[in-house]
Amino acid sequence: MMLHCFRSRSMAMTVRTEGGAVVIQLDGRLALGGPVDDFRAAWMQAVNDGAKNLVINMTSVTMVDSTGIGSMIRCHSAMTQIGGKVKLVGTTPTVRQAFKITRLDQVFEFHDSEKAALA
Repeated sequence: MMLHCFRSRSMAMTVRTEGGAVVIQLDGRLALGGPVDDFRAAWMQAVNDGAKNLVINMTSVTMVDSTGIGSMIRCHSAMTQIGGKVKLVGTTPTVRQAFKITRLDQVFEFHDSEKAALA
């Protein structure tokens, strides 16, 4: 299992492989600056490494701003282009509302647990 940890002022992130998937676990605010840059670097590395399944664990994400949403859209597009899937886990009501307002709740696949997303 490969494990990378990143920490910026407002978000921590862990990247690991689980079976055939890359799991990115976010903690804090996915917002403009370091957090979005770190997230973008992590998912782009997964795409470049040939990952076909990307699970983004958002259980501990407290807020997502428009740049965070934009990075999620680019991530989804990049994964779709290579025949991969992005699955979101544990979105809080606040974060889920951001996806609902932008109608992205109809684009992304949501799961209650990592186990369900990995199945």
